[in-house]
Amino acid sequence: MRLLLVVAVVLAVAAGALAGERLGHGRPGHVDAVLDGDTIVVDGVHVRVIGVDTPEIAHRDAPAACGGDDAAAFVRRTLGGQRVRLATGVEPHDRYGRTLASVTVLSGPLAGADLAATLADRGLARPLPIPPNDGNAADIARRVRTARAAGLGLWSACGFARAFPGK
Repeated sequence: MRLLLVVAVVLAVAAGALAGERLGHGRPGHVDAVLDGDTIVVDGVHVRVIGVDTPEIAHRDAPAACGGDDAAAFVRRTLGGQRVRLATGVEPHDRYGRTLASVTVLSGPLAGADLAATLADRGLARPLPIPPNDGNAADIARRVRTARAAGLGLWSACGFARAFPGK
């Protein structure tokens, strides 16, 4: 009977830890690399930030999209080598095998900030709500509208605002 109780407690704690990660408590980690504005490497794991899409950086023979280098440079400058907390999405991986997660910055100049919200606030990203990982969609959309109205980041560069009307 006592063994059954111990097993039940261990299973409950493990289930709570997994649920807590998905509810925003997450797991801490160290940013090893910044691949672009919305993809980082944390403790060797490729992580795609939930809720936003930054313009692409140069890949192979394709040049960088307007704002892509700015977004990547901002994340590299403020997140490189810092500690973050990852809250894995309901859908934990994308089709490329990257972990889908909300990213909270734990150290450095953005300590306490949500990375997706910060990118949206600075005009460095567009909303990218993909169910079932769309819990932050309304907040991100509001932040992007505010940045766009203020002409921040990509919303003032290269005619980007005209290229994406109503987004």
